[in-house]
Amino acid sequence: MSEDITTVAAEPARPGLTEFGRIDIGEDVVAKLAAHAAAEVADAGSAASGFGRMLGGRKTPGVRRTSLTAKPKTVARVDGSTARLSLVISVRWPAPIPRVCAAVRRHVGDRISALTGLVVTDIDIEVTDLTRGDRPRRVDGGSA
Repeated sequence: MSEDITTVAAEPARPGLTEFGRIDIGEDVVAKLAAHAAAEVADAGSAASGFGRMLGGRKTPGVRRTSLTAKPKTVARVDGSTARLSLVISVRWPAPIPRVCAAVRRHVGDRISALTGLVVTDIDIEVTDLTRGDRPRRVDGGSA
């Protein structure tokens, strides 16, 4: 005889102390998730370090280059069930910087909350470069 198994919609797991123990999500994990989410936003990408910009077009090992296809530099600080994020990005010229930053902030915050259950309290964004690119990318990864 088989029994009907009913799936009960449970509240999603949240970081911190739960009835079964503690859930901790590492800062490096949150930073990688944030970098991936930021790279999904059209007109945003990784930014070169100051040292990389001084060297111009020369290829130097270990020096970041501006790229709309690479993930931006991110730092995450996790405190219990909250996270604070810092991102360093480049923006595609001539996209409006405030619009791109708002899109990055919204998308990254939504993705981090959905994937980790953390409450994102702050997302600081530093735009260090403007770059040209062939075609803007969409959040779903395709070209516009």
